[in-house]
Amino acid sequence: MTELVIVLTDLYLAEPAAAPAPLRLPGLERVARLGTRTVLPTSWRAWLAARLDVPAAAEAAPAVIAGAALPSAPAGAWIATPVRLTASLSQVHLDPRGLLRLDPGAQARLVESFARTFSGSGCTLHALPCGEFLLGAPALPVVPREDPERCLGAEVGAALPQGAEASGLRRLASEIEMWLHGLAPGGAAGAPNALWLWGASGAPARPAPGATLAQWQAYGADAFVDGLWHLHGQRAGALPRDFGALGGAVGGSAVLMLRVAQELQASMSGHFLEALAALDARFIEPAVAALGRGALRSLTVLANDRCLQLHPGASWRFWRRGRTGSEALR
Repeated sequence: MTELVIVLTDLYLAEPAAAPAPLRLPGLERVARLGTRTVLPTSWRAWLAARLDVPAAAEAAPAVIAGAALPSAPAGAWIATPVRLTASLSQVHLDPRGLLRLDPGAQARLVESFARTFSGSGCTLHALPCGEFLLGAPALPVVPREDPERCLGAEVGAALPQGAEASGLRRLASEIEMWLHGLAPGGAAGAPNALWLWGASGAPARPAPGATLAQWQAYGADAFVDGLWHLHGQRAGALPRDFGALGGAVGGSAVLMLRVAQELQASMSGHFLEALAALDARFIEPAVAALGRGALRSLTVLANDRCLQLHPGASWRFWRRGRTGSEALR
């Protein structure tokens, strides 16, 4: 493999996260200590679009890119991420375990029910291959809204756009919550109780394909990445169980989309950082070892709005003082 890019899509550590016990992240710590570090001016999507020679994708609305995965994308598209919100006495939060990806059967049932319930509203719901949805709402004014992965652990009211222009978005989000509550009044385990609408802000035109992307393969579930690969006549593959399972399948370069939320849901780990440590052990630490023995020429980790790049020969920077655990990403 020539180059590997690992994106930790939902890793945003604004404040220190306390773990039950001190946790080490050997792979991330080594990349952060010996590699070059850049603060991303916008997001990992913009960095990846530039690296794949599709810079216009960074300016396009993420929902426009995601729509390339559909035979016919709806007008006024928004990415609709299924989430399970958690209510306390005074606030509603998005817990990391509440960031969901649905299987095709669950998606199909929601799409059918949405069509019946919202018939005549002008809104349509479409299943995306990554387990999310694309919502068509041509009459809804476009307002910026954060990717839900940036809001994990946060109070969701603060993430809703304010002002008169955003009133339609807030109203539609509330109607969708009521619809989902009607489908599962008791709150079935693993079922979403809201759709997080985002990604409509940006240029409305799809970018032209770039030649560089043909040399890359993508693995993991992400609406933007999956749409970007469909735009170029390819598909993102399922995430392998670990780095070792990836090796024989890639001849050129690869992008891995890792989600800590998915690891939490799959392993039932008790803490966000424990799930991160599991991903580090399965993917990042083995990738660093592959770089050391010459099986990989370049490793990039995108996380916490940081770009960490490691190349062979970087061990001469051994004198650098390293940070332990999640502090390596601050």
